[in-house]
Amino acid sequence: MLRGVFPPLPTPFTEDALDEGVLRETVASLMESRLSGLLVLGTNGESFLIEPAEADRIVRIARDAMPAGRPLLAGTGCDATRATIAACQRAADHGATHALVRPPTSYTRFMTQDVLMAHYDRVADASPIPVLLYNQPAVFGAEIAASTVAILARHDNIVGIKDSSGNIAHVNDVLARVAAEFSVLTGVAGIMYQALLSGTRGSIVAVANVVPNLCVELYEFVMTGELHKALALQRALAPLANAVTMQHGVAGLKAAMTLAGYSGTIPRLPLEPVASEVEEELRGMLRHLELFTGWTLENRGGRPDGPAEAHP
Repeated sequence: MLRGVFPPLPTPFTEDALDEGVLRETVASLMESRLSGLLVLGTNGESFLIEPAEADRIVRIARDAMPAGRPLLAGTGCDATRATIAACQRAADHGATHALVRPPTSYTRFMTQDVLMAHYDRVADASPIPVLLYNQPAVFGAEIAASTVAILARHDNIVGIKDSSGNIAHVNDVLARVAAEFSVLTGVAGIMYQALLSGTRGSIVAVANVVPNLCVELYEFVMTGELHKALALQRALAPLANAVTMQHGVAGLKAAMTLAGYSGTIPRLPLEPVASEVEEELRGMLRHLELFTGWTLENRGGRPDGPAEAHP
């Protein structure tokens, strides 16, 4: 069962080319934190802009830079079922432990629940590694209904879902329909607290790339019943979490990681870096977190020895 906090790693590019050195360095640095594992080639990894040969190298490098016991999730979704199956097989060959499979994004008008079920059944039948569903209708167009998730969850090789809808009612509907061992992970940092209280197993959230241990602390506060601390930390993280997703996207996430001390890179074209005023906005948010938690740029992951006191 997957549980805990996973960052959806942005792919580092220098002059529009994959920067393998920064990729290795960033993965190793993130894995010094208390994160449960890592996702590569998600939407924050600019997967739509990455070629298959590059994807293979990304998975291989990430696996090599990670501790052997931590799960490596890889985004393998493509529009064609056969291409998705091939991507799952390649990801497994290069060391991924799980495949995160988005719905097809073409012909969305025809992506009925029956079509989606048939697609995921075929992928799960053929994938050599366990499959996670990926629900984010604002990006992918098609929504995986809770009733569809419930049916797919019966497949032996479909073990969870990343739900990035941001709809806590939908998350609760899914949780009510699946077995306890099915891993429901939220992909929206702004509802981590509420989702964990509802029974999700953890989160795959962009802000965990920037302040990994603070996100882990939020998870741990809920798990240990320290709900006032969890809620206070949820509120403190919310502005930064929103900035690196809804407001400024991948470019904002990469800028925030640079400000937090990770090696800086740029988005892949056609995406552009954020403007200087956005960098100042992000810097202010990081300073706010320093004042709130004691987190510092020098200790960018957070306190490695255990949760800090969170003050509203």
